[in-house]
Amino acid sequence: MRTFTFAAVVSVALLAGCESKLFKSDPAQQQPQQQAQQLPPIRQEEATPRYKAELRTELAAGYFERGQYDVALEELGEAIRFDPTYPKLYSIYGLVYTELGDDAKAEENFRRGLELAPTDSEIRHNWGWYLCTHGRPRESIDQFETALRNPLYRTPESALINAGKCSAQIGNAAAADQYLRRALALKPGHPVAAYNLALLSYKGGRLEDARALMRFVMAQNPPSAEALYLGMCIERKLEDRQSEQSYVMQLRNRYPNSAEARAIPTGVCE
Repeated sequence: MRTFTFAAVVSVALLAGCESKLFKSDPAQQQPQQQAQQLPPIRQEEATPRYKAELRTELAAGYFERGQYDVALEELGEAIRFDPTYPKLYSIYGLVYTELGDDAKAEENFRRGLELAPTDSEIRHNWGWYLCTHGRPRESIDQFETALRNPLYRTPESALINAGKCSAQIGNAAAADQYLRRALALKPGHPVAAYNLALLSYKGGRLEDARALMRFVMAQNPPSAEALYLGMCIERKLEDRQSEQSYVMQLRNRYPNSAEARAIPTGVCE
């Protein structure tokens, strides 16, 4: 039986705003950037230990995004050698060890990062997502709320989306709806927020709302197999066979070997 789940989003958000491995932001949604001022290169003797730690941590985050966890750990080792008090390196350590399945080291590093920077929203968010995905979703909500209280938080939509997903996980559909709508208010058309809200609406029997939200989901290029399957099920419930078949064809053409494509013949949407 095909069961819908809320798609995961992990916010790394470092110096240059690293994106999630699970979701790359739509370039059309990115804010225009001013031309960077040309500055003379920093000489080796002028680079502070903190600056070197920041650069190594940024490199580690990039390797983490590409799944090169061994190299990420090497870079983090260099970062901690330069400045063991740099908080963000411990957040990346936590993410890497999470992917490697070493929960003890992941928790140790998240907690160390928060000891050094208790108001850092990015570290707080990553710790919250760890809690949510490790059987402690109720505890995660407070972490997301704490991250959101920081007016300097650069990606509050990430915390709102994940707070919505974790609220749904504990059966609080009303709170999930509010969090996801706040995320869409901050970032109109955000495909991940739209997908999760469409899924919530579908499960709540608000089919027209779910259908309307799918237009934002389909703007993601390409839409995921999970999104196409949800679209198919929404149209099936609305008895729009033509639209249903459009989703079916896209799913079979784009993801012929996916679990979602294999589930089409069963006709199961719950």
